[in-house]
Amino acid sequence: MNFDQLKAFHRVALTGSFTRAAKSLHITQPAVSQQIQLLEHSLGIRLFDRHGKKVRLTVDGEALLGYVGRLFNIYDEIKNLFESRQRLESGKISIGSSNVMGTYYLPQIIRLYNEQYPGIELDLRLGNSNYVLDKVLEGEVEIGIAGKMANNAKLVEHIIHRERLLLVSSPEHDLSKKPLVRLEDLVKASFISREKGTLNRAVVEQWFQDNFGKGYPRISIELENVEAAKQIVRQGYGITVIPEVTVKREIETGLLKQLNYRELELHSDIYVIYLKNKVFSRAVKIFLQTLSNSGIFSNTETLIERVFTQDPTGVR
Repeated sequence: MNFDQLKAFHRVALTGSFTRAAKSLHITQPAVSQQIQLLEHSLGIRLFDRHGKKVRLTVDGEALLGYVGRLFNIYDEIKNLFESRQRLESGKISIGSSNVMGTYYLPQIIRLYNEQYPGIELDLRLGNSNYVLDKVLEGEVEIGIAGKMANNAKLVEHIIHRERLLLVSSPEHDLSKKPLVRLEDLVKASFISREKGTLNRAVVEQWFQDNFGKGYPRISIELENVEAAKQIVRQGYGITVIPEVTVKREIETGLLKQLNYRELELHSDIYVIYLKNKVFSRAVKIFLQTLSNSGIFSNTETLIERVFTQDPTGVR
């Protein structure tokens, strides 16, 4: 028993004629007869009573028709579902994102995407960079947008953005009064840090260790939330290194002040991350195209070239 045999049986049962069934299936009448004979042989039953040109279902044929009818209804549902997904009328995308990217950048991408494809559901999961990498490796999200914490042979990473990191304090902090912050000032200052697992913390710790040695910065408070770090610094306690996008407004309005330290030129690189040999749905592919074409990120040429032109991962 195979699908073609069931399809021939279904058409004969609905049309009541081998000839009409053959015409609707675009095959010959003998081919339809052969399919019915093979089906009857495989099931060990007779499906039709033939009286001249008239064809009627047997009792066994009636029973089979009920099952085949349900089967073809499900087939049509599957076909309609994936045709609608190809047209991006329905579907779902799961994305893992670092907190900064998910808060300050992705909302604009999501708006642009949703305006064009409102039927696509977006499942956005936020966490630090280690969290995002874990979700990608576990297959819980299709793509991750986060920092690259370490090399992993199972993952493909495309850099899309370089975010500048700024050293900031409250305008009332003693260091804000200095035209140039010195090395010894940084060593003595109370430092507000992000939690372990964030790219921000990894970059800052590496810079301090390269310039001061192990044990620096001397962290006074460790926080999971960028907004909490900003609020504590605004109150005049300590200094922090933080992504420029998160403090741009506060610096412009005078709520925070960027400290001037010449040797501190830090940045964090953000990547689109996914499993090797990942086959993207059309919905994911268009989402990445929306991201690339938005003009929001500083470096999406690599993403366009490698994913959409060279297509190394079988993007369809």
